[in-house]
Amino acid sequence: MKDYSLNSEHLNSKNLIPDTGIFNYLTNDEKLRLSNNVTLMNFERQDILFKQNMPSDHVVYIVSGLIKIYRGGRGYRVVCIKLAGPGEFAALSCAYASNIYRYSAAAIEKTVALMMRKEAFRDVLKNNGMFSVSLISLMGKEIIEVSNKLVNFSMKQLPGRVADMIRYFSEEVFNNTEFTVALTRQEMAELIGTTKESLIRTLNEFKHDKIIDLEGKHIKIISNDLIKVLSEIG
Repeated sequence: MKDYSLNSEHLNSKNLIPDTGIFNYLTNDEKLRLSNNVTLMNFERQDILFKQNMPSDHVVYIVSGLIKIYRGGRGYRVVCIKLAGPGEFAALSCAYASNIYRYSAAAIEKTVALMMRKEAFRDVLKNNGMFSVSLISLMGKEIIEVSNKLVNFSMKQLPGRVADMIRYFSEEVFNNTEFTVALTRQEMAELIGTTKESLIRTLNEFKHDKIIDLEGKHIKIISNDLIKVLSEIG
């Protein structure tokens, strides 16, 4: 994930709309128009950005921090759909395919987000073809990501899913083979569709087999080749 922090020059001094990513396709007038319909929000860990079944009135863009997007089921069962970090939208498809959010979103760490009114966002889309095409591309990637996750849930054994998760943290979130995860073990289990106990057991097996080193929330990949093999063969 790219890191576009609030204090960086990626936020235009004249408004709140970033000068990066798909927002580069907007004219100055469009940025100013959109900024009049944006609220900059600060969230602490475990704060809720939006809840499942709430009206989807806003398009949410993450400026800094990390959030989890999840769906609740019967009882207390929760499935984490994905994580979203700086430079990413949260549940973008829900904002346009439904009048309500189909998922919930909560901050994993301190997070800053832009809450853009959906009507104003749509007005900009109607008049800017390149911006619209770029947004469609992002929505397509989001759908593919969720589809791949469903396939992995049904076809991969737990070691393969745990390897997927470690590889995701390493390659997509931290860009490093050594990292500290802000997620609890329960949240990590929800991310790959298993129980906390099964996740802990598999992580300890990885540690015993010297695939990873594990100390609390700190993970160091010892054998990246084995992680990739487990991820690919499931």
